[in-house]
Amino acid sequence: MRKRVSIRRRKSVDEPEIIVIPMIDVMMFLLFFFMVASLAMVTQNAIPVTLPKASSSQDSNAQTITITIRANQSIYLNTSIVTIDRLEAGLEKLKVGPKNVITINADESVPHGLVIAAMDEARKAGVIAFGFATSRK
Repeated sequence: MRKRVSIRRRKSVDEPEIIVIPMIDVMMFLLFFFMVASLAMVTQNAIPVTLPKASSSQDSNAQTITITIRANQSIYLNTSIVTIDRLEAGLEKLKVGPKNVITINADESVPHGLVIAAMDEARKAGVIAFGFATSRK
């Protein structure tokens, strides 16, 4: 008598899948983490105060304007190159006024007279407040 040998067939193996939903959750977490971390890296040089409320207050629309004078004595208004003669016209085109504070980035090798000339042109355009950019030692 012969015995019958039964051979079991293997179960079919499913193809491995990449589960996308947890990957999206991890990527969103990383995105939020880096956004919050980058905000924490910004240096705040202001003293926090609680401002009083007034019904007639107006929003400050003052924009940041930078005059950069490089070592080769080229002058930039924000990112566009200008001459000292066209500086006043460029500032008027940006509609500057007494609310605006002009930041002057002047190379340390620039003659003092050129910085004063740039400030004079800005005053002709109506600017009254200036700030000088420096670096830490």
